[in-house]
Amino acid sequence: MLAPLIGVYLLSMFITLSHLGEPFPFMGKLYSGDTSESLIFADCIIILYLIVGILKRQRLTLWLLMAYNFIESFNGIANLFLLPVQKITTITGAIVPDYDYRVNAFWVFVLFLLLNVFLYFNRGRFDNKSIYLW
Repeated sequence: MLAPLIGVYLLSMFITLSHLGEPFPFMGKLYSGDTSESLIFADCIIILYLIVGILKRQRLTLWLLMAYNFIESFNGIANLFLLPVQKITTITGAIVPDYDYRVNAFWVFVLFLLLNVFLYFNRGRFDNKSIYLW
């Protein structure tokens, strides 16, 4: 039952890695250069830790996953309201209409909230009480 969850976070990690070297929006600011690469690397390491924790069914990972999802949701909303869409599209070189970008950001927010609901109802599957991954 937790295999699709691993797939979601693995896909999230690959999508994050695919943006390596590009500007990275985080909490309403657009980072570029070494800062962007450091943020992407840190995000991928966190996701990798969470994937291993899901495989081990670690209870601590359940709460870390929920916290990560809330932070990502807040990040998406902060970027939506604090970063002008024109700035993002010109820096990244993407041609995305304003409406499509806002709808996309909203659905990502909803996805992370639904992941938290799924995690909450499946919290009984995380039965490993050890705080260590080994």
